[in-house]
Amino acid sequence: MWKQKRKTMDYKIVTSSNSHTLTEKVGLLIGEGWEPVGSHQVVVNHSQNRFRGNQQMDTLHETEYSQTMVKK
Repeated sequence: MWKQKRKTMDYKIVTSSNSHTLTEKVGLLIGEGWEPVGSHQVVVNHSQNRFRGNQQMDTLHETEYSQTMVKK
């Protein structure tokens, strides 16, 4: 029987609290031979309603940006 050689692949998920920093991190990794897989993702980690008295003024959202990267 023939033995198949398996290719190994490194895999990582890069995260940041803002899109600008994520772009910088992804750019550096691309320069090191990593490739993005699919599109970036944005998740709301936390939301906080702010009030003045009984009236809601606004809502703050804490987000996390991520991009999956592979290196073959």
